[in-house]
Amino acid sequence: MEPISKSCTIGSIAVIAVLFLTLTTCERLREDPLYVGSWQYKDKLYVGDITYNTTRTLILTKTTYEEVYVLQRDNSSVISALLGLKGDLTVSGNEMTFKLSAVGECVKDASQNCTNTVQWFAKGSATYNTYIQYMQETVNGDFEADEDYLWLVRDSNQDGDAEDDGEDIEYERL
Repeated sequence: MEPISKSCTIGSIAVIAVLFLTLTTCERLREDPLYVGSWQYKDKLYVGDITYNTTRTLILTKTTYEEVYVLQRDNSSVISALLGLKGDLTVSGNEMTFKLSAVGECVKDASQNCTNTVQWFAKGSATYNTYIQYMQETVNGDFEADEDYLWLVRDSNQDGDAEDDGEDIEYERL
């Protein structure tokens, strides 16, 4: 058996070190939590004889959220209303805390119809202060996520339960 040369051993160690660093770095970059991504939920809302289609789009990063609600009359392309919420997101285990920092409204076109573009109003602005009278700045929720779905339960109106419309939602990944 021939002895292994020093340069061969050093070269092998260098290759192993580079592979190890590459694999661990790629693994860290690739591994976002399952909740991170763009999600959507569609439903119908009935108000008397009028039916509205609602679409909630929720974009989650590791530390932020953006949620946009769009309301349209059934069989119409005209947007009746739009509300946007965005802010900071904190996650611990299966609990999410949403801390609102801006609200959004639709930008209107030349005919004064809502478009799907959101104009954001930061905390402290007059528009933000108007909306915050009717909602909570901090909302906690429980969630479960997989590759395709995000199940989110939030007591949005802080009445002690999550049994109101829109408080127990299963979003689908976009």
